[in-house]
Amino acid sequence: MSVLETLDFQPMLIVDMFRPHKGKRLVAAHRQPGKTPFVGGSESYNSITGFSDVDPLFPGGWITLVYNGSVGQTRLQPAPFFASDDVIALEPIAKNVSEAALLVCCAIIQRECVNKYSYGSKLNLQRLNRQTVMVPTTVGSDGTIEANWDGMDRLGAELLDQVVTHTHSARETRLADDDTLPELRFEPMFITDVFDSMKASRAWYDKVHLAGGQGRNLYLSQTLGGNSVSAVVADQDSRPEPGNCITVTLKTQSTFYQPAPFYTAQNFLIFRHRNLDANSGLFLVTTMRDAMNKFSWGYGVSMVRLQKTRIMVPVVTDISGEDVVDWKGMASYGRALRVRAERAIAPVVGSAS
Repeated sequence: MSVLETLDFQPMLIVDMFRPHKGKRLVAAHRQPGKTPFVGGSESYNSITGFSDVDPLFPGGWITLVYNGSVGQTRLQPAPFFASDDVIALEPIAKNVSEAALLVCCAIIQRECVNKYSYGSKLNLQRLNRQTVMVPTTVGSDGTIEANWDGMDRLGAELLDQVVTHTHSARETRLADDDTLPELRFEPMFITDVFDSMKASRAWYDKVHLAGGQGRNLYLSQTLGGNSVSAVVADQDSRPEPGNCITVTLKTQSTFYQPAPFYTAQNFLIFRHRNLDANSGLFLVTTMRDAMNKFSWGYGVSMVRLQKTRIMVPVVTDISGEDVVDWKGMASYGRALRVRAERAIAPVVGSAS
Protein backbone atom coordinates (compact mmCIF):
# COMPACT_ATOMS: atom_id res chain seq x y z
CA MET A 1 0.00 0.00 0.00
CA SER A 2 1.27 3.45 -0.88
CA VAL A 3 1.83 5.97 1.90
CA LEU A 4 -0.61 8.23 0.03
CA GLU A 5 -3.49 5.87 0.83
CA THR A 6 -2.81 6.12 4.57
CA LEU A 7 -2.98 9.92 4.78
CA ASP A 8 -5.93 12.18 5.59
CA PHE A 9 -5.94 15.37 3.49
CA GLN A 10 -7.62 18.52 4.77
CA PRO A 11 -7.46 22.19 3.66
CA MET A 12 -4.97 24.36 5.55
CA LEU A 13 -3.79 27.91 5.13
CA ILE A 14 -0.29 28.12 3.68
CA VAL A 15 0.57 30.73 6.33
CA ASP A 16 -0.36 28.23 9.07
CA MET A 17 2.57 26.11 7.86
CA PHE A 18 5.01 28.75 6.58
CA ARG A 19 6.06 32.32 7.40
CA PRO A 20 6.24 34.35 4.16
CA HIS A 21 9.16 36.69 3.51
CA LYS A 22 9.46 38.95 0.48
CA GLY A 23 12.60 38.91 -1.62
CA LYS A 24 14.68 41.99 -2.39
CA ARG A 25 15.09 43.93 -5.62
CA LEU A 26 18.62 43.74 -7.00
CA VAL A 27 19.20 44.70 -10.63
CA ALA A 28 21.57 42.65 -12.74
CA ALA A 29 23.95 45.58 -13.19
CA HIS A 30 24.64 45.54 -9.44
CA ARG A 31 25.45 41.83 -9.31
CA GLN A 32 28.81 40.21 -9.91
CA PRO A 33 29.42 36.49 -10.46
CA GLY A 34 29.72 34.55 -7.23
CA LYS A 35 28.57 31.48 -5.34
CA THR A 36 25.21 32.53 -3.86
CA PRO A 37 22.17 31.13 -5.73
CA PHE A 38 20.04 34.01 -7.03
CA VAL A 39 16.39 32.92 -7.15
CA GLY A 40 14.18 34.80 -9.62
CA GLY A 41 10.82 34.51 -11.35
CA SER A 42 11.76 31.49 -13.46
CA GLU A 43 10.31 28.00 -13.78
CA SER A 44 13.65 26.55 -14.92
CA TYR A 45 16.75 25.45 -13.00
CA ASN A 46 15.02 25.41 -9.61
CA SER A 47 14.13 29.09 -10.24
CA ILE A 48 17.85 29.93 -9.95
CA THR A 49 18.68 32.55 -12.57
CA GLY A 50 22.36 32.89 -11.67
CA PHE A 51 25.03 32.80 -8.97
CA SER A 52 26.15 36.12 -7.48
CA ASP A 53 28.64 37.53 -4.99
CA VAL A 54 25.86 38.86 -2.72
CA ASP A 55 25.27 37.60 0.80
CA PRO A 56 22.36 35.14 1.11
CA LEU A 57 19.07 36.62 2.31
CA PHE A 58 17.65 33.33 3.52
CA PRO A 59 18.97 29.99 4.80
CA GLY A 60 18.71 26.69 3.01
CA GLY A 61 15.76 24.46 3.78
CA TRP A 62 13.15 27.06 2.80
CA ILE A 63 10.71 27.08 -0.11
CA THR A 64 10.51 29.78 -2.79
CA LEU A 65 7.23 30.77 -4.46
CA VAL A 66 7.30 32.92 -7.61
CA TYR A 67 4.59 35.61 -7.64
CA ASN A 68 5.81 37.68 -10.60
CA GLY A 69 7.06 35.99 -13.76
CA SER A 70 6.38 32.25 -13.87
CA VAL A 71 3.65 32.70 -11.27
CA GLY A 72 3.14 29.86 -8.80
CA GLN A 73 6.38 27.99 -9.46
CA THR A 74 7.40 26.52 -6.11
CA ARG A 75 10.86 25.17 -5.32
CA LEU A 76 12.84 23.81 -2.38
CA GLN A 77 16.11 25.69 -1.92
CA PRO A 78 18.56 23.35 -0.16
CA ALA A 79 21.36 25.95 0.18
CA PRO A 80 21.39 29.55 1.48
CA PHE A 81 20.10 31.87 -1.26
CA PHE A 82 19.20 35.39 -2.33
CA ALA A 83 15.62 35.90 -3.54
CA SER A 84 14.60 38.67 -5.94
CA ASP A 85 11.52 40.82 -5.43
CA ASP A 86 9.63 38.46 -7.78
CA VAL A 87 9.81 35.76 -5.12
CA ILE A 88 8.25 34.97 -1.75
CA ALA A 89 10.43 32.87 0.57
CA LEU A 90 8.46 30.47 2.78
CA GLU A 91 9.99 29.61 6.15
CA PRO A 92 8.67 26.38 7.73
CA ILE A 93 7.04 27.18 11.08
CA ALA A 94 7.64 23.67 12.39
CA LYS A 95 11.16 22.73 13.42
CA ASN A 96 13.35 20.18 11.63
CA VAL A 97 11.06 19.65 8.65
CA SER A 98 12.69 17.19 6.25
CA GLU A 99 13.53 17.96 2.62
CA ALA A 100 11.25 15.09 1.58
CA ALA A 101 8.29 16.72 3.34
CA LEU A 102 9.11 20.13 1.86
CA LEU A 103 9.22 18.65 -1.65
CA VAL A 104 5.69 17.33 -1.10
CA CYS A 105 4.62 20.83 -0.04
CA CYS A 106 6.24 22.30 -3.16
CA ALA A 107 4.19 20.03 -5.40
CA ILE A 108 0.96 20.78 -3.53
CA ILE A 109 1.43 24.56 -3.41
CA GLN A 110 2.53 24.79 -7.03
CA ARG A 111 -0.43 22.80 -8.32
CA GLU A 112 -2.82 25.13 -6.53
CA CYS A 113 -1.11 28.43 -7.34
CA VAL A 114 -0.16 27.81 -10.97
CA ASN A 115 -3.75 26.91 -11.80
CA LYS A 116 -5.23 29.84 -9.89
CA TYR A 117 -2.97 32.85 -10.40
CA SER A 118 -1.73 34.56 -13.56
CA TYR A 119 -0.74 37.95 -14.91
CA GLY A 120 -4.37 39.06 -14.69
CA SER A 121 -4.81 37.75 -11.15
CA LYS A 122 -1.51 38.30 -9.41
CA LEU A 123 -0.35 36.33 -6.42
CA ASN A 124 0.62 38.67 -3.58
CA LEU A 125 1.06 38.51 0.19
CA GLN A 126 -2.56 39.47 0.84
CA ARG A 127 -3.89 36.68 -1.34
CA LEU A 128 -1.29 34.27 0.02
CA ASN A 129 -2.62 34.93 3.54
CA ARG A 130 -6.01 33.59 2.38
CA GLN A 131 -4.71 30.73 0.24
CA THR A 132 -5.49 27.18 1.38
CA VAL A 133 -4.02 23.92 0.10
CA MET A 134 -4.95 20.29 0.66
CA VAL A 135 -2.26 18.68 2.81
CA PRO A 136 -1.93 15.55 4.97
CA THR A 137 -3.19 16.40 8.46
CA THR A 138 -3.34 14.93 11.92
CA VAL A 139 -5.18 15.82 15.13
CA GLY A 140 -3.01 17.53 17.74
CA SER A 141 -3.07 16.91 21.48
CA ASP A 142 -5.47 19.83 21.94
CA GLY A 143 -7.85 18.50 19.29
CA THR A 144 -6.85 20.96 16.56
CA ILE A 145 -6.02 19.99 12.98
CA GLU A 146 -2.28 20.18 12.26
CA ALA A 147 -0.09 19.50 9.27
CA ASN A 148 1.10 15.89 9.31
CA TRP A 149 4.80 16.51 8.69
CA ASP A 150 5.70 12.92 9.50
CA GLY A 151 3.21 11.70 6.90
CA MET A 152 4.57 14.13 4.32
CA ASP A 153 8.10 12.96 5.12
CA ARG A 154 7.12 9.34 4.50
CA LEU A 155 5.26 10.25 1.30
CA GLY A 156 8.16 12.35 0.06
CA ALA A 157 10.66 9.58 0.80
CA GLU A 158 8.51 7.10 -1.13
CA LEU A 159 8.24 9.45 -4.12
CA LEU A 160 11.98 10.19 -4.07
CA ASP A 161 12.71 6.47 -4.10
CA GLN A 162 10.52 6.15 -7.20
CA VAL A 163 12.34 9.07 -8.84
CA VAL A 164 15.73 7.47 -8.19
CA THR A 165 14.50 4.18 -9.64
CA HIS A 166 13.17 5.90 -12.78
CA THR A 167 16.38 7.92 -13.08
CA HIS A 168 18.50 4.77 -13.11
CA SER A 169 16.22 3.15 -15.69
CA ALA A 170 16.63 6.18 -17.97
CA ARG A 171 20.42 6.32 -17.74
CA GLU A 172 22.36 5.35 -20.83
CA THR A 173 25.89 5.48 -19.42
CA ARG A 174 28.07 4.15 -16.60
CA LEU A 175 30.62 5.93 -14.42
CA ALA A 176 33.56 4.30 -16.20
CA ASP A 177 32.40 5.23 -19.72
CA ASP A 178 34.72 7.41 -21.80
CA ASP A 179 33.87 11.12 -21.64
CA THR A 180 36.63 12.36 -23.95
CA LEU A 181 35.32 15.05 -26.30
CA PRO A 182 36.32 14.34 -29.90
CA GLU A 183 38.32 16.92 -31.84
CA LEU A 184 35.82 18.46 -34.26
CA ARG A 185 35.76 21.35 -36.70
CA PHE A 186 32.81 23.69 -36.20
CA GLU A 187 31.28 25.97 -38.80
CA PRO A 188 28.03 28.01 -38.97
CA MET A 189 25.28 26.47 -41.09
CA PHE A 190 21.70 27.45 -41.79
CA ILE A 191 19.31 25.40 -39.65
CA THR A 192 17.44 24.34 -42.78
CA ASP A 193 20.70 22.96 -44.23
CA VAL A 194 21.30 20.86 -41.12
CA PHE A 195 17.95 19.04 -41.18
CA ASP A 196 16.10 17.09 -43.85
CA SER A 197 12.81 18.76 -42.92
CA MET A 198 11.30 21.56 -40.85
CA LYS A 199 7.51 21.28 -40.65
CA ALA A 200 4.62 22.37 -38.48
CA SER A 201 3.09 19.69 -36.27
CA ARG A 202 0.30 17.74 -37.95
CA ALA A 203 -0.88 16.19 -34.68
CA TRP A 204 -1.88 19.32 -32.79
CA TYR A 205 -4.91 19.78 -30.55
CA ASP A 206 -6.07 22.54 -28.27
CA LYS A 207 -5.99 21.06 -24.80
CA VAL A 208 -9.73 21.63 -24.29
CA HIS A 209 -10.47 19.50 -27.36
CA LEU A 210 -8.38 16.48 -26.37
CA ALA A 211 -10.29 13.21 -26.13
CA GLY A 212 -10.61 12.10 -22.53
CA GLY A 213 -9.66 8.82 -20.96
CA GLN A 214 -6.49 7.04 -19.93
CA GLY A 215 -3.57 6.80 -22.31
CA ARG A 216 0.19 6.77 -22.74
CA ASN A 217 0.61 9.52 -25.33
CA LEU A 218 2.73 12.56 -24.54
CA TYR A 219 1.10 15.97 -25.04
CA LEU A 220 3.47 18.89 -25.60
CA SER A 221 2.64 22.50 -24.81
CA GLN A 222 4.48 25.84 -24.80
CA THR A 223 6.02 25.21 -21.37
CA LEU A 224 9.73 25.90 -20.92
CA GLY A 225 10.32 22.88 -18.70
CA GLY A 226 9.64 19.15 -18.58
CA ASN A 227 10.75 18.57 -22.18
CA SER A 228 7.60 20.52 -23.18
CA VAL A 229 5.46 17.63 -21.85
CA SER A 230 2.40 18.97 -20.03
CA ALA A 231 0.16 15.88 -19.97
CA VAL A 232 -0.21 12.21 -20.83
CA VAL A 233 -3.35 11.68 -22.91
CA ALA A 234 -5.47 9.02 -24.60
CA ASP A 235 -5.33 8.16 -28.30
CA GLN A 236 -6.74 10.96 -30.47
CA ASP A 237 -8.35 10.90 -33.92
CA SER A 238 -5.03 11.44 -35.70
CA ARG A 239 -1.78 9.56 -35.31
CA PRO A 240 0.80 11.14 -33.02
CA GLU A 241 3.97 12.61 -34.45
CA PRO A 242 6.78 10.01 -34.47
CA GLY A 243 9.63 10.48 -32.01
CA ASN A 244 13.34 10.99 -32.75
CA CYS A 245 13.01 14.66 -33.66
CA ILE A 246 13.54 18.13 -32.25
CA THR A 247 10.60 20.41 -31.40
CA VAL A 248 10.57 24.21 -31.18
CA THR A 249 7.63 26.25 -29.90
CA LEU A 250 6.89 29.44 -31.81
CA LYS A 251 5.64 31.39 -28.79
CA THR A 252 8.22 30.49 -26.14
CA GLN A 253 11.14 29.17 -28.24
CA SER A 254 11.24 26.01 -26.09
CA THR A 255 13.59 23.56 -27.81
CA PHE A 256 13.74 19.87 -26.91
CA TYR A 257 14.66 16.46 -28.32
CA GLN A 258 11.63 14.15 -28.39
CA PRO A 259 12.50 10.43 -28.20
CA ALA A 260 8.91 9.12 -28.21
CA PRO A 261 5.69 9.77 -30.22
CA PHE A 262 3.65 12.79 -29.14
CA TYR A 263 0.75 15.15 -29.74
CA THR A 264 1.20 18.92 -29.51
CA ALA A 265 -0.61 22.16 -28.89
CA GLN A 266 -0.63 24.72 -31.69
CA ASN A 267 2.49 26.49 -32.96
CA PHE A 268 5.07 23.69 -32.91
CA LEU A 269 7.84 23.21 -35.47
CA ILE A 270 9.35 19.75 -35.89
CA PHE A 271 12.87 19.12 -37.21
CA ARG A 272 13.94 15.73 -38.58
CA HIS A 273 16.97 14.11 -40.18
CA ARG A 274 17.62 10.52 -41.16
CA ASN A 275 20.90 10.48 -39.15
CA LEU A 276 19.46 12.10 -36.02
CA ASP A 277 19.68 10.07 -32.79
CA ALA A 278 19.45 10.81 -29.07
CA ASN A 279 23.11 11.82 -28.71
CA SER A 280 23.24 14.15 -31.73
CA GLY A 281 19.76 15.39 -30.83
CA LEU A 282 20.80 16.54 -27.37
CA PHE A 283 23.84 18.26 -28.89
CA LEU A 284 21.70 20.07 -31.47
CA VAL A 285 19.18 21.16 -28.84
CA THR A 286 21.97 23.00 -27.02
CA THR A 287 23.27 24.88 -30.05
CA MET A 288 19.73 25.63 -31.29
CA ARG A 289 18.76 27.09 -27.92
CA ASP A 290 21.73 29.41 -28.17
CA ALA A 291 20.46 30.61 -31.55
CA MET A 292 16.91 31.04 -30.17
CA ASN A 293 18.09 33.70 -27.71
CA LYS A 294 17.64 36.38 -30.38
CA PHE A 295 13.91 35.67 -30.57
CA SER A 296 11.30 36.97 -28.13
CA TRP A 297 7.62 37.88 -27.88
CA GLY A 298 8.21 40.96 -30.03
CA TYR A 299 10.40 39.11 -32.49
CA GLY A 300 9.15 35.54 -32.43
CA VAL A 301 10.27 32.35 -34.12
CA SER A 302 8.89 31.68 -37.59
CA MET A 303 9.79 29.41 -40.48
CA VAL A 304 10.98 32.39 -42.51
CA ARG A 305 13.24 33.66 -39.74
CA LEU A 306 14.64 30.19 -39.01
CA GLN A 307 15.55 29.79 -42.67
CA LYS A 308 17.89 32.75 -42.15
CA THR A 309 19.27 31.51 -38.82
CA ARG A 310 22.65 29.79 -38.51
CA ILE A 311 23.89 27.42 -35.81
CA MET A 312 27.39 26.13 -35.09
CA VAL A 313 27.73 22.43 -35.95
CA PRO A 314 30.60 19.99 -36.53
CA VAL A 315 31.45 19.60 -40.21
CA VAL A 316 33.60 17.40 -42.45
CA THR A 317 34.57 17.83 -46.08
CA ASP A 318 32.90 15.36 -48.45
CA ILE A 319 34.37 13.90 -51.65
CA SER A 320 33.19 16.91 -53.64
CA GLY A 321 35.02 19.33 -51.36
CA GLU A 322 31.88 20.68 -49.67
CA ASP A 323 31.45 21.06 -45.92
CA VAL A 324 28.66 18.80 -44.63
CA VAL A 325 27.33 18.08 -41.15
CA ASP A 326 29.48 15.59 -39.24
CA TRP A 327 26.67 13.51 -37.77
CA LYS A 328 29.00 10.80 -36.46
CA GLY A 329 31.23 13.33 -34.72
CA MET A 330 28.22 15.16 -33.31
CA ALA A 331 26.80 11.92 -31.88
CA SER A 332 30.16 11.12 -30.27
CA TYR A 333 30.33 14.61 -28.77
CA GLY A 334 26.79 14.32 -27.44
CA ARG A 335 27.52 10.90 -25.97
CA ALA A 336 30.58 12.24 -24.11
CA LEU A 337 28.53 15.12 -22.71
CA ARG A 338 25.84 12.68 -21.58
CA VAL A 339 28.46 10.59 -19.77
CA ARG A 340 29.59 13.71 -17.91
CA ALA A 341 26.05 14.80 -17.08
CA GLU A 342 24.96 11.39 -15.79
CA ARG A 343 28.19 11.02 -13.83
CA ALA A 344 27.49 14.37 -12.15
CA ILE A 345 24.18 13.16 -10.70
CA ALA A 346 25.73 10.04 -9.13
CA PRO A 347 26.41 11.79 -5.78
CA VAL A 348 22.66 12.52 -5.56
CA VAL A 349 21.01 9.37 -6.92
CA GLY A 350 23.84 6.86 -6.55
CA SER A 351 25.73 4.90 -9.18
CA ALA A 352 23.91 2.79 -11.75
CA SER A 353 24.14 -0.90 -11.01
